[in-house]
Amino acid sequence: MKRMLCIILSGLLLFPAVACVLEPVVQVPDSDPTEAPAERQSGETPTGEPTASEPTEEPIQLEPIADPPIQPGQSLDKPIELTDPVQPIYEIQGEQPAVNGYTDFSDLLSAAILSGTRNQNLSPISVYLALAMVAEGASGETQAELLKLLGCKDLKELRGICGAMLETLSVDEKNSTLDMHNSLWMSETINGETVTFRPEYLNTLSETYRSEANVVEFGSQSAATQIAEWINRHTRGKINVSPGALNFDPSTLAVLINTIYLKDGWSEAFDPMSTEPDTFYAYDGELTADYMRRFDRNATVRFGDGWMAYRVYLNRVGYVTFVLPDEGISLDKLLGTPDAVGKLLRQGIDKQYDVSLRIPKFKFQDKMELTEVLKALGLRLSFSPAADFSGMADTSCCIDSVIQESYIGVDENGVEAAAYTMVSMRATAFLPVQLDKLEFHLTRPFFYAIESYDGTVLFIGTVTNPGTGE
Repeated sequence: MKRMLCIILSGLLLFPAVACVLEPVVQVPDSDPTEAPAERQSGETPTGEPTASEPTEEPIQLEPIADPPIQPGQSLDKPIELTDPVQPIYEIQGEQPAVNGYTDFSDLLSAAILSGTRNQNLSPISVYLALAMVAEGASGETQAELLKLLGCKDLKELRGICGAMLETLSVDEKNSTLDMHNSLWMSETINGETVTFRPEYLNTLSETYRSEANVVEFGSQSAATQIAEWINRHTRGKINVSPGALNFDPSTLAVLINTIYLKDGWSEAFDPMSTEPDTFYAYDGELTADYMRRFDRNATVRFGDGWMAYRVYLNRVGYVTFVLPDEGISLDKLLGTPDAVGKLLRQGIDKQYDVSLRIPKFKFQDKMELTEVLKALGLRLSFSPAADFSGMADTSCCIDSVIQESYIGVDENGVEAAAYTMVSMRATAFLPVQLDKLEFHLTRPFFYAIESYDGTVLFIGTVTNPGTGE
């Protein structure tokens, strides 16, 4: 049996700050011959921040980013391997701090994950929506635990936040795309017993989260293939998940997935002819990177304690905030707590400058296991056999794992980014059936057939004398 509740969805990327290198901001003479002037158009905000320019006639195409990629980073020519689970940088001491909606959750999760010592890319909103769909199926203390982390007092408030994200923050235009999709993948049976998912739960996922629902047989090749293809399609091929990498156990009750895809151009494009190689001073030594260059007049720069920040605006989706630590201060010193992340994104003193801007082109992929991070942030019961997800199905289950994989690319034309977050639910009542033992020893002539998955016979024969096997 295969059921489908399919509603197409567009969503949001609240783009996290990307730590990159900018030249120190200085007053630059108008006649500076080393820069390609690109004056801001009229229509600036009162703080000097530019308004978005009119879209160009032709669609913006993101060209492949020239090697070498920024190091240390994951080469995109090799598959991303999931290493040890991410250990939280920020750990809660004592009582979990109050979280008020998505912004606080984003700061909390970012502080727990971003170390500032290597390339990392995180989509907090993707994790938020995936966990929100899980919370919809929780009851009792398990639900309270999830709602506390998500910063909501009840499911009504959570639905309001998620519904608003999916309704108002979608972009589908000629040169700009911001797209999100949700899905639920359900097991039909566990250990031979039929599984029934609550109609109320399925309706909520469909109506509020615009999620589609599919029935699959976990543990089979077909289930892994279907889910991998769904992720690849909705991340526009930027994340290619191999079916072989999705090893679902037969005890898997359900898998909930969110995908997010962003592609947008700069409101003021960088001239590729101005891009030049220069030195990047990494923690482990100097390397060469390709720097995009631009000269912005009367622009706003924010200054904080040990850092400065600059916003580079996109055509439609929003902007990218780049944060540069002061010389002699490592990035990890600016991170580490939710308050620190919030200050980098939303605090500081604004000053006006003519800005000589240099940004290295970069692209990389990241993949992380979030289970230990989420446990450290308060989701203890949800991962235990004592979890109560009775609002989801009639079979006892708990969260088994939470994984996110992402891609980010920045070049002269703009930004392209994608991510998926996958939450696997494991049946806790799953007990393997104990059967009588049987010896099947091919110690006498036997018959064999080699068949394809659909039963097509590829080879067939008999063995009456196996010989030496050579």
